[in-house]
Amino acid sequence: MRLIIVFLIFSVAGVHAQDSLKVSVLSNVKGNVIQLRWAVNSAMAWKTTNRYGFIVERMTVTRDGKALAVPEKVILTPKPLKARPLNDWQALATDNQYAAVIAQALYGESFELTGDDAKGVSRFIAMAQELEQRYLVSLFAADLCYPGAVMAGWGLEDVTVKPGERYLYRVSSAAPQKTLAISMGLVYVGLADVVKLPKPQELTATFGDKTVMLTWNYGLLTRYYGAYHVEKSEDGKNFKRISSTPLSNMNSKDGKPLDRMYFMDTLSNNMAVTSYRILGVNSFGEEGPVSEIVSGKGITRLVYVPHIEKAIPNESGGVDIEWEFDTRGNSQIKNFELHRGDQANGPFVAVKKDISSGERKFVYDSLQESNYFVIAAIPHHGEPSLSFPVLVQPTDTIPPSVPKGLKGTVDSTGVVRLSWDKNKERDFLGYRIYRAQTRGEELVPITDIAIKENAFVDSVQISTLNNEVIYAVTSLDRRYNQSAQPTTIVLKKPEVVPPQSPLITNYIVNNKGITLEWVSGGEENLSMIQIVRTDKSTSQEIILAEVKDMKIASYRDSLAAPQMWYSYSIRSVSEGGLKSTSPAVTLQAPVRAIGSITLFSAKLNAKNKLVMLQWKHNLKNVKQFEIYKGEVGKSITLWKVLKGFEDKIEDRVITPGVHYEYIIRALLDSGKSGGSAKASTSKR
Repeated sequence: MRLIIVFLIFSVAGVHAQDSLKVSVLSNVKGNVIQLRWAVNSAMAWKTTNRYGFIVERMTVTRDGKALAVPEKVILTPKPLKARPLNDWQALATDNQYAAVIAQALYGESFELTGDDAKGVSRFIAMAQELEQRYLVSLFAADLCYPGAVMAGWGLEDVTVKPGERYLYRVSSAAPQKTLAISMGLVYVGLADVVKLPKPQELTATFGDKTVMLTWNYGLLTRYYGAYHVEKSEDGKNFKRISSTPLSNMNSKDGKPLDRMYFMDTLSNNMAVTSYRILGVNSFGEEGPVSEIVSGKGITRLVYVPHIEKAIPNESGGVDIEWEFDTRGNSQIKNFELHRGDQANGPFVAVKKDISSGERKFVYDSLQESNYFVIAAIPHHGEPSLSFPVLVQPTDTIPPSVPKGLKGTVDSTGVVRLSWDKNKERDFLGYRIYRAQTRGEELVPITDIAIKENAFVDSVQISTLNNEVIYAVTSLDRRYNQSAQPTTIVLKKPEVVPPQSPLITNYIVNNKGITLEWVSGGEENLSMIQIVRTDKSTSQEIILAEVKDMKIASYRDSLAAPQMWYSYSIRSVSEGGLKSTSPAVTLQAPVRAIGSITLFSAKLNAKNKLVMLQWKHNLKNVKQFEIYKGEVGKSITLWKVLKGFEDKIEDRVITPGVHYEYIIRALLDSGKSGGSAKASTSKR
């Protein structure tokens, strides 16, 4: 079994068995001396290097801030550095227990820890092989006794260093490569690289019943410290170490030490204030500054626990609560408290304090929609003893208020965004959204579940005939009481489809002007009808009128210049500004004559198979009449030219069942038009 001993890693590479064997090196500047510490990362490499020793080389790389063209090399160990003979260890081992442990690991015939030594390390050497035990425990001890590490050949003090110089140290195994290949270790350092040891961080204490759990951030300072001393004080001033053996982090996950370190201590009583602080120990045995102090008292646990027997809503809208509590605990508590919360896991707030220790019932009359109650027994000292929470829900048939402030928009892609004022009921559950596509249509819910937010995003089809969408929002409480439905909101869709093109259905040209008749698509979103005239000679287009009353479907152009040719069209304009224009008709404006054709009729005589055309007028100097003929709905062509004194004519060239349309036009002696009129055999 391989154990991760993080305090030996020097915050560099893992010091445990790996495929690649290597030496890891740390440095420390102490005054005018550079201290080195190293270790190999397997028990076999440890055994081999103990036999063959280490070679330490120093390369002077820079001097006074300038790199040397050729680094100056010095071999600090003319002979491989090995552990000192056993007899040389006696004085140091007598004064330092960790030096004794190193000597035992190196020279002991059998390796077994007893007494205090065994207590600190037995967790990670149990069931391990003897070589592994020697390796691991010797490195642990060397971390806590730098002089012992030096005597073991795992450390060196370079006293020949000079200010202004920086060095590259190389520590390599003296063992032949064919015996065991071990990669050398490197470290780059100078006298200026003095490291100020930091203060341990995030020390906290959790006090229990005559116990305290200390924890601090171990992972933050692993590059500085591998072990810690815990110090304790009863008066907050005089601190004593709990143990002469520093603590190391034995907890790991996935081969790495956990970020936090824990230590459990016991208290003599729960009444006195006890203070703690910690300090770190680095791999050279140096101690850093102490941490901030944490203090506290132990917490007496109350043995007796209250239990709520009944919690029944009463007719007054309150709740009758009864509980059990062993009478033997009455003398150990000051009183009871009633705590209330909205959820079973809290948080809870004391709604009634100072309930007598002899009392076992209480009436609470300020119920909310959902209530979790806890009875707390308050001891004279320590933490309260709490009952399990009990749920009380009064009868509720009152719905929440109607959502207010509903508003919304529809963008050009059909995305609808609704928002409204948030409900404030304590038992509020959520909202339900309703929608209709046209006015008068039944609103349909579009959300399967109650939504929590006072906003909603929907989507609608833009390219449809209806240009509106209707929404409403209701609110629900936790009992699923639903509010009344509010006034609906009608949202206008952005217009992307132009209105239908209007159609000119008829026109009349007479001495009063040119009259146009039309039909539109009848869309609800039409804002106006524009009558457009284009002068054929100049191509100038003018809007003659804008009709906003959709009931009007005709217009007379009385301003047309006599005998000028014009192109007329009707244009529908939607509320969004989209337009559609009818096919144009081209007409000649009439001559403004004195008088007009006052009557023009076309009567079908089916028996005689003829159409009798008659007309009257009050014109003067009529030269001739031009009569145009054609089937209703088809083109009309010139049929007859009559003398100016004639007032009737029979049309005997007709087809039974076919209706005909006639136009009569008067031509004056001056060559000007005397107006025209239209007649038809159809019944319309």
